[in-house]
Amino acid sequence: MNSPAIGQVPPSFRLPSGQGPHVGPEDYRGRSNLIVWFTKGMACAFCRQHMSQLLRGYPAFRSLNTEILEVTPTTPDRGRLYASKFNIPFPYLCDPDHGALRSWGLDVRSHSIGWYARALYTGFKAPEPPSDFGKLHPSFGEMPKLVADEDMGFFILDKNSVIRFALAGSYIVQTPPTGPVASRAIPSNDEIVRELERCGQALAR
Repeated sequence: MNSPAIGQVPPSFRLPSGQGPHVGPEDYRGRSNLIVWFTKGMACAFCRQHMSQLLRGYPAFRSLNTEILEVTPTTPDRGRLYASKFNIPFPYLCDPDHGALRSWGLDVRSHSIGWYARALYTGFKAPEPPSDFGKLHPSFGEMPKLVADEDMGFFILDKNSVIRFALAGSYIVQTPPTGPVASRAIPSNDEIVRELERCGQALAR
C-alpha cells in the first residue's frame, strides 16, 4: 500500500493522547490545518531533536491556524508520562500496534535477529543529537521499537483534510552504508510555514 499523496484525503484515525483525550484528524476538519507526523516519539533522540525544532516553530504554525498531531508507537501510559513531564503542547498520540501508521500506507519491515542486534549496537554508538529536552533514557520496553525498521511520515493537511505536502520513507538513514546513522530529515520551519501559507491561498481561490 502506498502512503497518501498530495491532493488526497487520507484515512482518519482516533488514538489516545498523552494529554488524555482520544484525538484524530476528523476533530480538526473544517477548523484548522494539520501537521500529521508519524515518528518514533520521545524515546528516540533524533525525534526529540525534530520535536525541539517543531516546538520552536509552533507559535508561527498556530498563527496560521495549524495544529500538530505527533503519532508515535508509545504506549498510553508512557505517553502520559512524557506529555506531563515535558509539557508537550500538541497532541502526542499513542499508536503502539502501528494501526494508524499502516492505515496511511507506511510500513514496518521485519528482519533477522542479527539485523536488529546490529541496529541496536549502531544506535548506541551514534552520538546523541542535541535537543531542548536534554538526555532521556527510554524504558526497556521501548527499545525494540527504537530499532524497528519503520517509515517516518510528515504530512500537511489543509482545513478540508486534503494533503498539501507529503514526505515519507524509512526513518533511519545511513550514508554511506557503513557511515553515521541519522534520521530522515523533516522540513525546516520556514518550509513548513511556506506550505501552510499555500494552504490558505489555495482555499481562498
